[in-house]
Amino acid sequence: MDPDPNPLNPSISSIGSAHLGKLVTISGTVLKAGPVKMFAAQKVFMCNKFLLKNSSDGSDGNSSSNYDLPMECPSQGPRPCMGTNFRPVDDGPGSACYTNHQELRVQQQLQCLEPGSVPASISVVLQDELADSCQPGDDVEVTGIVRAQWRPLFPGARCDGTLAIKACQVRSINSRHRAAAAPPEGLQEQFRDFWAFHAGCPLKGRNKILASICPQIYGLFLVKLAVALTLIGGCPRRDNSGAHIRGEVHMLLIGDPGTGKSQVMKFAARMAPRAVVTTGRGTTGAGLTVSAMKEGGAWSLEAGALVLADGGLCCIDEFECIREADRAMIHEAMEQQTLHIAKAGMVTTLSTRTSVLGVTNPAKGAFKHGSNCAGVAATSLSGPLLSRFDIVLLLLDQHEPTWDKIVSDHVLTTHQQAQQPFVRALHGWSVDELRSYVAWAKAACPNLTMSTEAEQVLLAYYQSQRRAEQRSQARTTIRMLESLVRVSQAHARLCARSAVTLQDAVMAVLVLDSSMCGSSLLGWSNALHTHFPEDPDAEYEQLERLVLAGLGLQEMVSAAAGGDDGGGVAGGGYGENDGNDGFGLGSQGW
Repeated sequence: MDPDPNPLNPSISSIGSAHLGKLVTISGTVLKAGPVKMFAAQKVFMCNKFLLKNSSDGSDGNSSSNYDLPMECPSQGPRPCMGTNFRPVDDGPGSACYTNHQELRVQQQLQCLEPGSVPASISVVLQDELADSCQPGDDVEVTGIVRAQWRPLFPGARCDGTLAIKACQVRSINSRHRAAAAPPEGLQEQFRDFWAFHAGCPLKGRNKILASICPQIYGLFLVKLAVALTLIGGCPRRDNSGAHIRGEVHMLLIGDPGTGKSQVMKFAARMAPRAVVTTGRGTTGAGLTVSAMKEGGAWSLEAGALVLADGGLCCIDEFECIREADRAMIHEAMEQQTLHIAKAGMVTTLSTRTSVLGVTNPAKGAFKHGSNCAGVAATSLSGPLLSRFDIVLLLLDQHEPTWDKIVSDHVLTTHQQAQQPFVRALHGWSVDELRSYVAWAKAACPNLTMSTEAEQVLLAYYQSQRRAEQRSQARTTIRMLESLVRVSQAHARLCARSAVTLQDAVMAVLVLDSSMCGSSLLGWSNALHTHFPEDPDAEYEQLERLVLAGLGLQEMVSAAAGGDDGGGVAGGGYGENDGNDGFGLGSQGW
């Protein structure tokens, strides 16, 4: 093993026999936490008429009953006692000293791993007041001494052991604050300059950021916007009664094969400061939440995907493959963002403050004869689970000759001219810059206020969906209004605003309206054929008037029509298309 460049703060995968007996500091995520046991740290033995006080070795992390006894009686009288037989003193004061003992399994942090590598883990022994100081899913920083942990010895068997750390200090790091750590000051200044440059055309600046998301896929404007809103999220709050209202945005992609769902999901995982990617095929409810493991005769809790993704993003591919009984286990984790565990006599509560990005295929026969349907009919998910997703987008692979030609030209250009400036320009910001921007947007706008116009638009859209004859009961509950608030707050954060404006509310209506189908205000049903507009700020004015008129807010339509229409910057040209194949707004489209 190569010597570690930082011997005092090595990674878990680099700890080896060279670190034995040395003080190290590691950072990782608690994967498994064993029960707190009683451990005899000291025990008194008697040899004839002399008492010998001897403390157990214990520093190697073993909680066995073996003690290091002297070879002979260490009495120092005139006539030394050379006895070699000792018996324990089981009664009387001071005969033994007991302490708390707990063993953890700490795993490398997923965001620190290289692509394709397997996370390493190591045992950590906690004693005294350190025991029961953290739970599965917590990010911890452990300082301790590396010891050898020997397995029980048997005649004729090879002596085998592993490395463990006897902790001297354990510091629990709040995963939310750790994931949202502010980027360097130089990068923050670049973000502020970026928005100062686009002060007169904020949507154009926003689309430059969105064009950097999954640039190898043409178009998908609405999907990329939804991904950015999911990663940034809204503002969580707690009311006077103590009820917690989540700020994380959950997103579900329902699409035909070959529409780029998995690529978008994996790119979102790379953008998130902390992400866990799993698949629904073969995954159980315990694998998504928490499982109880029995080891050495004792039960311990092992964190699942939602717990490990606390403070980040949990991506679940093939969501429809999760069994119905197992889907019910994630209801509490998605809405209340907690998990109440009662397994094997262990009762506890774990945090799951994570955004869920689910990807699923349509149900069989959902799109017969080329017809579109609402999200409820397009998937086999139950209504209670579907209502917990704030954004539900449909990606239908419909035959559109113009669209097919544009996409095929884009794919061929990407393969044949990968080194030309046009293809490199599609990438825009790097993944690291996007990840830093997500953290900066959350830190720069921790709390947002909402304008009166924005509240009126969100409330009017919610009421219009409730009145619709063809409304989906699963998508038009009171959770829909909360979703509108969260998505509008996320859009304000994306544009680096300190308040939710009318523009943010209109964009929230645009995103959520695409999954309403039968009761859609704008007539959207397929997010696959949405592309970047040439002049987003100018075309937004048309979208705003269309939304306000559809909601019956005539006085706001008059105010918008009488305002200044020169806020947009003409020319565009930064996007990925020629803007000739719109969907829902005539030839311009979004």
